Amino acid sequence: MRLDFDPATHTYALDGVPVGRSVTGVLHRGGLIDFSHVPTTVLDRARVRGTVVHQALHYLNEGDLDLAGFAADYPLYVGYLEAWQFFLTARDFRPVLCEHRVASPAYDVAGTIDCLGVLDGRAVLVDFATGDPDDAAKDLQTAAYLALALEWRSEDPALDHFFCHFGEAVARHAVALRADGTFSVETYTDNVRDRREFFALVEAQRIVDRRRPRREVPA
Repeated sequence: MRLDFDPATHTYALDGVPVGRSVTGVLHRGGLIDFSHVPTTVLDRARVRGTVVHQALHYLNEGDLDLAGFAADYPLYVGYLEAWQFFLTARDFRPVLCEHRVASPAYDVAGTIDCLGVLDGRAVLVDFATGDPDDAAKDLQTAAYLALALEWRSEDPALDHFFCHFGEAVARHAVALRADGTFSVETYTDNVRDRREFFALVEAQRIVDRRRPRREVPA
């Protein structure tokens, strides 16, 4: 089964069929990611920052980032990359799979994992943020990504190799990166609760979608 992603619309497709939901989309619709109170100008800046930093970190992890060029183009964001580099060395983190797409055909949900790797000698799923991880419900988000990864491994040799090599007992962390080059780590340990709550949101939204009456648009 082929999993595709369209960055322009932020939508996924399985064998050409659109996936009904994304992980972050479920959390947005469930009200757990809600920035409606944030002024538009501030929110737009944060979105641009998050997109640029995430893309840069992907290339940095793959060894393909021109650091000097990035610093020239985005001087205000250099600190976030320095924070990630500090995290890599301070915690001895080794990225293995970065920006890795996963899906659950059973639940019709897909998403993109920031990083699967090895932290302090243990297999981990890491999601990084340039803001407060709690604002993006990273506990449920990382639980969803791990659940999807475990299901999707049967379709993805790279994922299957990761789990076969490191095991399925994968720890979950959110790494908050700051503009001053520092970082903090949130660790999530209640895998059962977090996974259950995420998929409860998915099921609730499926019920609403199924039962909501169709509204005809007036001619």
